[in-house]
Amino acid sequence: MAVVKKTLQENYLFFIRELARIDSRIKELPIGGISAKKIGGSVYYYHQWREGKKVKSLSLGKALPPDLVEEINKRKTFEAQREEILDNINVIVKAIDAQRVTVEEILRLFSVNGISATLIGSYCLPVYRSRWKMNLPTMRTQDVDFLIQLPYKGKAVDVESLIGDLGFSIGFNPDGSTYFTNGVFKVEFLTPEKGKGTDKAIFIKELGIGAVPLRYLQMLLEQQVSLKLEDYSLSIPKPWVFAFHKILITKSRKDTSKKEKDLLQAVSILREIVKRPAETKKARSYLGTLPRPWVKYINERLAESLPEFME
Repeated sequence: MAVVKKTLQENYLFFIRELARIDSRIKELPIGGISAKKIGGSVYYYHQWREGKKVKSLSLGKALPPDLVEEINKRKTFEAQREEILDNINVIVKAIDAQRVTVEEILRLFSVNGISATLIGSYCLPVYRSRWKMNLPTMRTQDVDFLIQLPYKGKAVDVESLIGDLGFSIGFNPDGSTYFTNGVFKVEFLTPEKGKGTDKAIFIKELGIGAVPLRYLQMLLEQQVSLKLEDYSLSIPKPWVFAFHKILITKSRKDTSKKEKDLLQAVSILREIVKRPAETKKARSYLGTLPRPWVKYINERLAESLPEFME
């Protein structure tokens, strides 16, 4: 069964890459088709295509351009292949957790190419669940967040080209920060806020990306753990650091649902930690190193949601 699952995952990634390659080729080829009209005693050819609700038309004259015909036929062939690939992907997606496979492949690409980045956000929960054997809620999210420490110390890599093979294309937020999306997932980059902060993205030339500077992120870099997962490595904050950070960011959350989600994740992790005396001691010790206003806010939330951690 494990062999079948692995094969399905490999086929899924193969078809995703093929889809990206074919989409790239399709963009290079002319859209539409060729029509013919008989005017008087002569036949005239037209290149026609649709833009929204309008049909555009370009006269080609009496001679049919062989290069254009060949390129249009190529596009039609690629479009047929694209439909076949989508059918294959849809079948495989029903049999595997495509979300997890996609995220793991991004992590693998970053690791083997020497990109120095820490996984943060909800995708940390499955790692805590499997590595620390924690009973945690399953969180489904389309956002995959990476934390970049500055000055950047990893390898210089063109991130856009790297994950372009997985069907991701680049986009820009209003603040100038970079994100990558494949229509389902959104990959973003964050960095700790320095000094008084800024509302503009921080450009990281080694990666060709703009990262969002945010408060409290430095703490996620203070106690990290590097995990070896099959053929790649992963950096992730220790569970209690992740939990305390989640509580802190609820302070500035305006969206009630996101605030509740953050608190749920934090309390779920700390509830598991309370069951482990050695880790509880480490968590409480780390909490004592944080600024007093932060500790006060965290303790107030825990007194409401998880009083046993305070004992």
